[in-house]
Amino acid sequence: MRLPPLNAVRVFEAAGRLNSFSRAAAELHVTPGAVSRQIAKLEAFLGLPLFQRGASEMRLTEAGARYLPVVRDALERLRDGTQALASGGPETLHIWGSRFFIRLWLLPRLPGFQALHPDLPVRITTALPEDEPPADMDVAIGPDRPALAGLRSHKLLDRVVVPVCSPDYLRHAAPLAQPQDLANHALLQTPRDADDWQRWYALTGAPPVRLPRPIAFTSTDVAYSAALDGLGIALGRLGFIEADLQAGRLVQPFAVALRSAGAFHLMIRDADPLPPRIAAFRDWILAQLDSPAPSR
Repeated sequence: MRLPPLNAVRVFEAAGRLNSFSRAAAELHVTPGAVSRQIAKLEAFLGLPLFQRGASEMRLTEAGARYLPVVRDALERLRDGTQALASGGPETLHIWGSRFFIRLWLLPRLPGFQALHPDLPVRITTALPEDEPPADMDVAIGPDRPALAGLRSHKLLDRVVVPVCSPDYLRHAAPLAQPQDLANHALLQTPRDADDWQRWYALTGAPPVRLPRPIAFTSTDVAYSAALDGLGIALGRLGFIEADLQAGRLVQPFAVALRSAGAFHLMIRDADPLPPRIAAFRDWILAQLDSPAPSR
């Protein structure tokens, strides 16, 4: 059988991965109409529909869902082989994911991975939680999201938060001996944890008080940095705060911990076998979950 048109295949991969013709068009820098025409061209070549189109949504057909991981794997192998041939060296490992996770969890541990794989080039791209993984990423790290076609997910860390602040903040702030004392303190939060302070306080069983209006940040890592700088009290995630607690840069005034949605996952291509660089990173990062955080 003849090979399908390569450009149509590339457009199908983007549309299937993003589940949207318009988002695929934006990524590929073409019009939605051009995406639609390329999909129709590929469907005509295959003799069967790849998408079900509705008035307000579109989704892959059963055939499209089967074809997408095959296409992704073929394009990624073509990209990897081309890169290796052009560079004369090993393929680059492209890590894409949450800026918060990468800055506070991955980067302190990454020297250990580099020591094991000194000849493996690494490229890191940070993203916001709502961003879609790009086509050229090898591994993606982010919070809970709907399953993406062609990707396999491994849970890394649940979302468990506790109050943290800097010792310097406590030295200059009002007393903080019991949860109800939070009424006299500056609380830090992000849109993602907008209700977490109230939920955490309810868990303590303390008498009802009116908590102050929090200082809001658009990103979790900035809110965390503000806590380190002494601006107020933040809800810090277990798995990210231990090094700062051990070094005395943060203190945890209360032991009560709140578990909520938002676990971090590692997402990798659903291929067998995996390229060696991706398998090596997957095995390494999963092993790190049981290891203590390195000191900073």
